[in-house]
Amino acid sequence: MIVYGIILAVLVVTYFILSVASRDKYTHMVEEFDGTYSLMFMAPVSLHVIFKLQIMEKFHSQIAHIQQKMISLYGSRDALRHTRMFLAQLVSIFLLGVLGSTLIGLLQNDHLIFGVGLGFSVLLPAIMINQLSNKEKERKNQILVELPEVVNKIILLVNAGETVQQAIVRCVELKEKTDSPLFQELKIAVNKLTSNEPFPNVLNEFSKKCSIQEVSIFTTTVLLNYRKGGQDLILSLRELSHDLWEKRKNVSKTKGEEASSKLVFPLILIFVAIMIIVGYPAITIL
Repeated sequence: MIVYGIILAVLVVTYFILSVASRDKYTHMVEEFDGTYSLMFMAPVSLHVIFKLQIMEKFHSQIAHIQQKMISLYGSRDALRHTRMFLAQLVSIFLLGVLGSTLIGLLQNDHLIFGVGLGFSVLLPAIMINQLSNKEKERKNQILVELPEVVNKIILLVNAGETVQQAIVRCVELKEKTDSPLFQELKIAVNKLTSNEPFPNVLNEFSKKCSIQEVSIFTTTVLLNYRKGGQDLILSLRELSHDLWEKRKNVSKTKGEEASSKLVFPLILIFVAIMIIVGYPAITIL
């Protein structure tokens, strides 16, 4: 019990010193991402630890995996800042877990509870990294589901006499209020087009920010044929649209299978509960 008290005192004093050292140093970073990440009240201390221990430099190969996901989710321009704040969140969770485990160990004087708490302190950051991977996968699936509709609208508009640039602008105008990742990126692309940025540069940047193969194929198809226009572009987009609809069907089928598999465990629990309810009277009689 005394050992837990000493450990807790050391942790609290260390946190206090770090809190004083990091005061007002990272205010602009914390305010920028306020509401985006959890445990923001601990973010200055965690950022101070990251910078002082040079965690991003020492563990570059491991953190590069996280940064790649941030590029996919937020674009290359903001990826580094999001990576820092995500790491700060992981450090905050670890510090809070260690403090909580030590406090519970002190109150209960139980080594097992202390060990389990430390285990969760390490496990929770790993779970959050896995959730980040799931978030990236879900974003890509949403883009893949919505892309065939956009391609079909562009085909119809080009057939009606619109240019490709005008067709993309019209697609965004027709679905202005939406939170889908594809249309958010299309809005940014349209804003750049209205600012007279070169169309090839805008499409290449759009492809990089979406970061999926199907969008790259779409932008490459458009860039290879948009100057020619006419039937060459329409035929290429129709062929692409057919492939995209097939991939959309596969994504929908996969989601349905995942939903079915998630129901298996609750059904097993319900079955066991029913068996206990039915069999308990017979067991009590015996």
